[in-house]
Amino acid sequence: SGINKSHKEFKDLTFYEYNAIKPKKAIEDEYGHGTAIAGIIAATGEEIKGISQYAIIYDVKVLNKNGKGKVEDVVKGIKWCIEQKVNIINISFGFGKDYDELRNVIKSALDNNITITAASGNTLGLTVEYPAKYDGVLSISSLNEKLKIDPISAKGKIDFSAPGVNIKTTDIHGGYTKVKGTSFATAFATGAIGCLYSKKYKSKENVHQTLKKNTVDLGKLGYDREYGNGMIICNKGEN
Repeated sequence: SGINKSHKEFKDLTFYEYNAIKPKKAIEDEYGHGTAIAGIIAATGEEIKGISQYAIIYDVKVLNKNGKGKVEDVVKGIKWCIEQKVNIINISFGFGKDYDELRNVIKSALDNNITITAASGNTLGLTVEYPAKYDGVLSISSLNEKLKIDPISAKGKIDFSAPGVNIKTTDIHGGYTKVKGTSFATAFATGAIGCLYSKKYKSKENVHQTLKKNTVDLGKLGYDREYGNGMIICNKGEN
């Protein structure tokens, strides 16, 4: 939905932007979702610390003031990201339906060695949404403060889990808010991968392998349909 880049938590960050809805118009976050996501990933520590504080942020607006988005705008946004040769695409929303054009552009991004994280969906334990459901996309479920799966989080094709309940982050008014959902868990996962990229893990294969080594197994022993491979952590060796 865009980012309020004038927030004090973002003062030292580098941003690039693309408005997929209205390409000739500067981005304004009227909904608040994107600003909250950015705070979790990269807030610089005025009051909260993002997971990957030195990330370069590519602000791609695909959701309108009501938090709704069209597939064609999402596709345009992903194509722009491919052109910019980004390392990671964070998709903190989803669709209940599989669209050919979305599947194809996701494959193109993966083929260009871009890591994609996506919210599994707040489906109350039902099926995972797209694009998180696609092979190769890292589908993220949401944990509460006790590291238990949030009941609203989707189940099924889950790769990793991350905190997504009662999360303090940035808001569009220059202050702070608390948020909940798989969108925000996905931001945590993206930040963790950003920590890896700040080191030596540059290929998609290395990132996937390293993520699996940097998880805490939760739920049933080994992989399961709620927690995936477990909760991603950024240990001191990777920060």
